Amino acid sequence: MSMTFSQWLSHSADADFESFVRTRRDLLQPESPTMAALAAAASSRIGVSRGIEALDAQTLEVFISLAKAARTKPEIEITGNPHLDPTLTEVALPRLRDLGLAWPADEDAGAGGSGRSGGTAAAGVWKIQSEAITLLPTSAAESSRAYPWQIAGSAIDSSTATIGQPLIHNSEQAAVAEVISSLRGLVDELAASPISRLTSGGISKRDVSRLARTLELNLEQTITLLQAAKSLHLIGVLDDALDPQWTAADDADSVLAGDRAELWAALVGAWLRELLDVTQLAAGASENERLTVLTTPKKSLFKGYGLSVPAMPLLRFAVLSVLHDIGLGSARSAGWIHAEVLRRHPLLPAHEFAMTEAVLHTCVTFGLATTPLQQPDHFGPSRFGLRLAAGLDRAMAEHAEQDPSILPLGVSVEALTVPGDVIAAVTEGLGAEVDTVLIQSDLTAVATGPIEPRVHHILRKYAVVEARGQGTVYRIDAETIEDTMQAGLTPEEALAELAEISAEELPSTLEFLVQNTASKLRRVRVAGARAVLIVDDPVDLDVILSDQAMMPAGLERLAPTVAISQLGPERTMHLLEAGDHHALLHSAAGPVRKRRVITESEPEVSVRRRPRVSDGHLGEYMRILRSAPAAAAAQTSTDEPLGHMDRLREAAEAKQRVLIRIADSQGKERTIEMLPATLNAGRVRGVVTTTGAEASLSVARIVSVTPSP
Repeated sequence: MSMTFSQWLSHSADADFESFVRTRRDLLQPESPTMAALAAAASSRIGVSRGIEALDAQTLEVFISLAKAARTKPEIEITGNPHLDPTLTEVALPRLRDLGLAWPADEDAGAGGSGRSGGTAAAGVWKIQSEAITLLPTSAAESSRAYPWQIAGSAIDSSTATIGQPLIHNSEQAAVAEVISSLRGLVDELAASPISRLTSGGISKRDVSRLARTLELNLEQTITLLQAAKSLHLIGVLDDALDPQWTAADDADSVLAGDRAELWAALVGAWLRELLDVTQLAAGASENERLTVLTTPKKSLFKGYGLSVPAMPLLRFAVLSVLHDIGLGSARSAGWIHAEVLRRHPLLPAHEFAMTEAVLHTCVTFGLATTPLQQPDHFGPSRFGLRLAAGLDRAMAEHAEQDPSILPLGVSVEALTVPGDVIAAVTEGLGAEVDTVLIQSDLTAVATGPIEPRVHHILRKYAVVEARGQGTVYRIDAETIEDTMQAGLTPEEALAELAEISAEELPSTLEFLVQNTASKLRRVRVAGARAVLIVDDPVDLDVILSDQAMMPAGLERLAPTVAISQLGPERTMHLLEAGDHHALLHSAAGPVRKRRVITESEPEVSVRRRPRVSDGHLGEYMRILRSAPAAAAAQTSTDEPLGHMDRLREAAEAKQRVLIRIADSQGKERTIEMLPATLNAGRVRGVVTTTGAEASLSVARIVSVTPSP
């Protein structure tokens, strides 16, 4: 007689049982240390789904073949099966057994170790969890198409390129300096020219494209920085109901002027945790759905199998792991890296090559990867990328000790942060910031290294950024100078401000440009001529208008509390003082109240985590599970839905009738004797004994399940 999953757990060898328990730590529940509860959790839809996530492509394809065979017969003959490759199956079955997805159904294999000695794993009869049949592509239509993770070997460029150490060192340091400079420039642009917020809450592609041209970045880089700046609260929306605009946050300057390595780490961490894909934001999810930047789509952008870890954080983590395995000084093609990512995570919803390629280009932008000079389509890790990938692996292992529920995949978005040793390496590699620039006669200002934010802000008033990198090149522009001087700045003040940050004497061409711009502006001047009176109480304005001493002002009432004078503010103030009217003179040069900027934060979601079995109690937990008699465990009924599913599944496989006590929508209970046939998608289907009719019952409404006498 073939064994059910709970029976196999009870009779399996100690080594097999321990391997299963350590692999599926996410199923262990300290409040119910029983074999029946463990078997029910592993057999549930979510338990099977989590196990399938952890399979690589080769093991997954073997499991799909087993699931296709299980559609017609629960017991699967492994030996001599023409649909199973013996070599691949020999390797895959122990992994499937450790994940609780498959188990040997014959009692001899279950008690004898089930394949620990060579050549016995792919022998005998095996069974799989029935929920896997509906989760995997097992239908005839799905079987006729290639799986998304299958890429023809002939289409992959498997060549290897070499990258010199000097190139790696220079490129990673230049990339870090440039991305920090680009982030500062992005926030500066939004502070100087706020972008209108659309009804959907984001900004249009046209505004993003204009911003990209100004910063001299491509569209995908600009979107990446915008999303990260939003996550880091560097940009926000003006608190203005009439015209909300995206602009720099109130404290953005102090954050951007802080430690550059810490800023880079925060930027990389925000990118690693970002849920959206930059290629879909740049192109739109579909022809009929237009996406805007800085807003959250109403529905998921990824179709297909849903993972417990969001698609894009898992893809970025996987790309960094593959780069780490390539090794320092070597590079592989983007196509090869994409195929390797899908080999490790075949069910990843981000199957498009463009997504992986965009992640690789972003790694280069952040200094985590580099490319050979003659082969821009090959990518290899930098020192920062190697340290980050190794640090993330350590962080995942440490996080799994605290929260074993992330197993068996072993990846958590919460743990995607840049480790301290990577920040220290970046700090060591960054050069000191320069506080002076070389202003040349061709009206370019060259910063020979990373530039101080204060100097950068001064230059941005008179120049535009022409090139970024470890150094920055600014082009002094006549239009920018004119815009700055229109605010009332004199030529002497402008030249003095530029001379303060210049390493040498200002060239004559710059002085001529400033003086010439000032002379053009002096031809037409705009000054305050008429004064406006604003009062809190209309009665006060009535008194002022009726005063004969105010006649020279020629006051004209525009509103109950507003009047306009024909004289300037100072003269109007003198007349008010002469008439003993107390008033306050508003100074245009005084501090202007800045509108508050609201930075959007992620909504706080309270997640109730179930207690897990810690490492210190794992041995005792396994001892309790193994000490309970198998027969007693088999006869013990449970009121948990997972226990119902386990009992119904075993009854279906054993062709045994059961008594099901079920509650209707009004709470009334009734008992049905049924011969279960299938159990999937949260429903049990079978034949009712009393009527002979087929019925489908929701497992959620089942109160109890007991074997029929």
